[in-house]
Amino acid sequence: KQWYQRRVRGLLTVVKMKVIFVLFVALLGTQGINVKKLLDTTYTDGAGKNVTLSDLKGKYLAIYSSASWCPDCRAYTPQLVKIYSNIAAAKNWQIIWVSMDKTEAASDSYFKEMPWVRLPWIETASRGRKMFKLTKQQYIPAVTMIDPDFKVISRECSDRITSSPGNFPWSG
Repeated sequence: KQWYQRRVRGLLTVVKMKVIFVLFVALLGTQGINVKKLLDTTYTDGAGKNVTLSDLKGKYLAIYSSASWCPDCRAYTPQLVKIYSNIAAAKNWQIIWVSMDKTEAASDSYFKEMPWVRLPWIETASRGRKMFKLTKQQYIPAVTMIDPDFKVISRECSDRITSSPGNFPWSG
């Protein structure tokens, strides 16, 4: 009985987060977003090194929104890591992870599984939510592709990345 109650509470938490995403996206929309300005901040790689937007100049960028509490994200992240590791250098591609975690500790722990850069925790509530709006989605995991000229070329392409990894940059 206790296991069942914990499972129901966990599912309710996931449902609540999805409702929050739906409301947030519906209220704010994506019109008028200057993508280059939105992305102009300092990120951190897995070694703790700072990475600026100028360091990413000329690259295709993916904004990957996910969270450690999300079962679909936990299943998707290893697939994305494998694809990224195989093609990132050849395709001049960098992923920017935007945490949707509830705590910094959970975010830090989950990021250890990822070989790309991340938006600093302190910016997830402000800049991170604006980055998520680019997807026009109501769920995670979500991946938005941006070309080297900072044009959004695919608002949500997570399924296309895993089903057709050779179709980089998954535009359209």
